[in-house]
Amino acid sequence: MDFDLEQAAYHAIPSDPRGGGDDDEAPVLGNAPAARFSDKERLCLLLIFSVPLVVLMLFPMYYMEQANVVSFSVGLAGYEGIDPARPGRVVSPAFNLTLRMNKTCADRAEVVLTYSGVALGWARVEPRGCVSREPWGRGVEVVARADGVGLSGPLRERMASEWRRSGRVELDVDVAVYWETGEGRRWGYLGGNTRDKVMRCKVAADGRPSESPPCPWYSLRPYSYDRFSAKS
Repeated sequence: MDFDLEQAAYHAIPSDPRGGGDDDEAPVLGNAPAARFSDKERLCLLLIFSVPLVVLMLFPMYYMEQANVVSFSVGLAGYEGIDPARPGRVVSPAFNLTLRMNKTCADRAEVVLTYSGVALGWARVEPRGCVSREPWGRGVEVVARADGVGLSGPLRERMASEWRRSGRVELDVDVAVYWETGEGRRWGYLGGNTRDKVMRCKVAADGRPSESPPCPWYSLRPYSYDRFSAKS
């Protein structure tokens, strides 16, 4: 008896045990229902694809931030008019300072040198670095001096004790930077006499040149042009 295996395999379709009618058809490749993901799986997929994209977007901003870091420091080259080991009741000190600027400039700066909150010298310097369009990153020398400063007994004892203990006296240097370029005047900023940045540095008076670490500083203007104004 001749028996066609291919025809038998073609017609041997198992019936639906639930009694489906003639309208029931076997699923065909390409008509299968799409796979469904739960909300948790969708969230995981979103995070997997979005995190690298955010990193790629933030990297250029981070690079620009690190490449244009504004920093200040102060160097103390020497001083005279005061003996920290035996300070007098009335002193007229003078301190030779260097204000170092990196990635920024200053048209004018005011410097006040203090010990334990008492001003021992002050100065005003006008490098005019922003107006002249000089390269950013320079040192500005200034002499902070005072005439006839009275020192109280407790203050003199504290200074002498610090000197005996460590052979040095730590001084605070407060600096206010004024930026008076044409852009600053054009945008207002309450006028050209508005302070742009303020900072406090610490130097050591020990008879030798002293350099402060980078000083913490604060910008007082709404926007900083340090990163956007190109220098020629």
